[in-house]
Amino acid sequence: MFGLEPKPNTNWRGESGLKKPFYTRVWFSALLILILLLALTALGIYAIIVAPLHAKAQTYDLAEIKKLESASLIYDRNGEEMSRIYVLNRTPVTIKDIPDHFIDALISQEDSRFFEHDGADYIGLIRAVWLNFKAGRDTQGASTITQQLARQTFGLMERSYRRKILEIFVAQRIEKEYSKSEILMLYLNRIFFGKNFHGIQAAARGYFGKDAKDLNLWESATIAALIKSPNNIEPIRHPERAKKERDWVLERMVIENHLSREEAEAAKLKPIVTTPMAINPQLSYAFDAAREEVVALLGEERAFSGGFKIYTSIDKDLQSQAEKAVKKRLAEVEKNPGYEHQTYDQFRAILADWRKKMTDGLLDPSTPRPKPEYLQGAALVVDNKDGAILALVGGRDFLDSQYNRATGSVRPVGTAFIPFVYAAAFSQPNVYPMTPLADEPLGNDRVMIGGFTGILGEYGMEVPNPKWSRTKISAREALVASHNSATVRLGENTILERGLLRQDFKDFVKNAGITSPLRDAASSCLGASEAKLDELCLAYSCFATGGKRPAKLHLIQRITDANDKTVFQIDEGSLQTVRAMDEIAAWQTHTCLDEALHRGTGSQSKEYGLGDFPAAGKTGTHHEYKDLWFMGYTSAVTCGVWVGFDKQKTIYPEAFSNKIALPIWTDIIGHSVEGHTPQEFTPPDSADRIEICRTSGLRATDYCYEKIKGPDGVSRSVRNTYFEYLRPGSSFSANCPIHTGEGLPADLAAFHQNMTAAASSETVLPADLTRYAHLEAVHMRDPIIIGDDPYNSEQPVLRARPVNEDGSPIRRAVPIGPEEGGEPIEAPIIKLKAPPPMKIEL
Repeated sequence: MFGLEPKPNTNWRGESGLKKPFYTRVWFSALLILILLLALTALGIYAIIVAPLHAKAQTYDLAEIKKLESASLIYDRNGEEMSRIYVLNRTPVTIKDIPDHFIDALISQEDSRFFEHDGADYIGLIRAVWLNFKAGRDTQGASTITQQLARQTFGLMERSYRRKILEIFVAQRIEKEYSKSEILMLYLNRIFFGKNFHGIQAAARGYFGKDAKDLNLWESATIAALIKSPNNIEPIRHPERAKKERDWVLERMVIENHLSREEAEAAKLKPIVTTPMAINPQLSYAFDAAREEVVALLGEERAFSGGFKIYTSIDKDLQSQAEKAVKKRLAEVEKNPGYEHQTYDQFRAILADWRKKMTDGLLDPSTPRPKPEYLQGAALVVDNKDGAILALVGGRDFLDSQYNRATGSVRPVGTAFIPFVYAAAFSQPNVYPMTPLADEPLGNDRVMIGGFTGILGEYGMEVPNPKWSRTKISAREALVASHNSATVRLGENTILERGLLRQDFKDFVKNAGITSPLRDAASSCLGASEAKLDELCLAYSCFATGGKRPAKLHLIQRITDANDKTVFQIDEGSLQTVRAMDEIAAWQTHTCLDEALHRGTGSQSKEYGLGDFPAAGKTGTHHEYKDLWFMGYTSAVTCGVWVGFDKQKTIYPEAFSNKIALPIWTDIIGHSVEGHTPQEFTPPDSADRIEICRTSGLRATDYCYEKIKGPDGVSRSVRNTYFEYLRPGSSFSANCPIHTGEGLPADLAAFHQNMTAAASSETVLPADLTRYAHLEAVHMRDPIIIGDDPYNSEQPVLRARPVNEDGSPIRRAVPIGPEEGGEPIEAPIIKLKAPPPMKIEL
């Protein structure tokens, strides 16, 4: 019994008392396999993703980090330097020019472990995720300052984990290459702070009107808060948001022990008071437009490098005069007794008072900066032959409002649009400037401008209490004097169909250069549709150049980089003109606009100083005097002017464009002739010239004269006609029925009757006139009238004549003596009265 061994008990765990080693157990094998799989996966990820990204990070040239944009030079059309600007508005500063409290605000907001990590803050990443989760919003970014610098420098903008890994590797390289101070300086000179401010110095000047080194604590916190969302927080437009984010930065500074609680609370009480630095040459509408066009042409990434030489089409002297004209003339308008709105000087006082009260803490910190509400204006001058912009004024003060009204504002055109109604009509068969139109009241239900009932107003005539003649007037007279009712009647017959615009008219206007959509209603006949000033300038140039216009407008002609290598050159195709309308219709419209300027709605231009040179133009007044235009041109340039409020309202009762917009245009066009000499306009060769009676509008007769009393009191008969140019084949043959010669002396009337009959019939010469058949006809060799020829006299026709070698004419042999079978020809007897005796005194 003692030799027997006890048998072990068994259960589901196995035999009790016999334990296997842990490494032989199933769970260990599973764990080992899992670890091995994870290791293989990590190795695969590293080999497939991480290693290539690490290798790619080594390819970036870290020297690019120091290559900030340098100033670009802007030249005018003559190659003279106008200004030095930063395409991205940047002024680099050193780290010594950045106050410590700004560095503290930046570190607290963007990267609290900046001075501890090597470019990637893994602890900070985890903490940022946790804090953002707790706060329910993005309170901290996950990228370090060094990572942001890498992203900004090398354009690592893709939202993906691969970009994040690459960004970390590049950041670690940057940390090894540059010191912390250098990284901060490079970062703060590069990043975007909203509006067009790149870098700390531009932001300090743009928002607070001071250098970066002079920023106080709350200003520093305000700018530091902009980094995460510049456009949504920028303090000029969004002071409430800016204050909220600034206060959070101050709170972060307390958490990070850069600021005491008392200091933070005191700073939070300070209002957001923006004080942009006074305007300078780089802050103007023309230069800002040049900067935007450079970015559009080259792309923002390429434009970022800077150092460009930008050759513009701007005429420096004309640009200066245009800016002065807008400011001077609108200041005069504000002095009109009927003007009851904010003036430019009043806004300056309002702005100064707001700044003082904000500084003194008398206003709620969220009170926004006052916006200008004074009268605005815009002007644009373009070259007719190639579309070059010679002068551009987008408003009265770029500092108050950066909105460019010359190229961006879409406003009702008013009666400045009606030349296109007439040009489209003249393009149709049997519609001429002499076409009669009814000048009678018109029901507003057919146009619906300002209402649906009543009588359509004649505000286009630009005179108080306009009257209808209640007779027929010519289309020419309707355009010259800007008759609204007559214009609508013309439109109903030519460009409207069932009260809607015909498609061919829409195409006509678009071809002219106005691409803004037209309102599909009869009111568009009088300019109820909106358009931009640059579109109108392009379209009006058609009338100056025989129906052709530049392909497009341009401001930049050439750009070279820092090495003088051309990076942009405007192509020749953009400088060519395109056919926009029929040349005869364009000429007919032009002659009407010529008269509109000199004797029509623009006749006051002489009072404003219009010089004696060929020009034409049209006033433009919109309903209730809310938008005023004047569009005009010489053979060399087209100039457009707009005046109105940013928020539409009546300027003052009877504020016609010939009182407000025309003086600005007159000043600008007068200065344009100094460098852009106008030439005489010439009619198209293909047109037929006919003489028209001004009274009847029909073909003139020899009797179309009017009695005009001169300064000496003596009445004289003056030819009352002008010349029209019609397309060949036009059926216009009716003669003037008004001037019939009644009252002329009998001998003159009989002479006219005989001459008219002889000219209009094939009269056979009397037989007795054959005796003079041997005489040579007298032919004109030179014009009989020098200069203007109001009589449309016979012109000389060159004929071949036989001459001797010395140039003398060869005489013809003539018969002498009696003719065969007839009586001898009696020599004519000429009897002359004897001269009076001469008396000679000695």
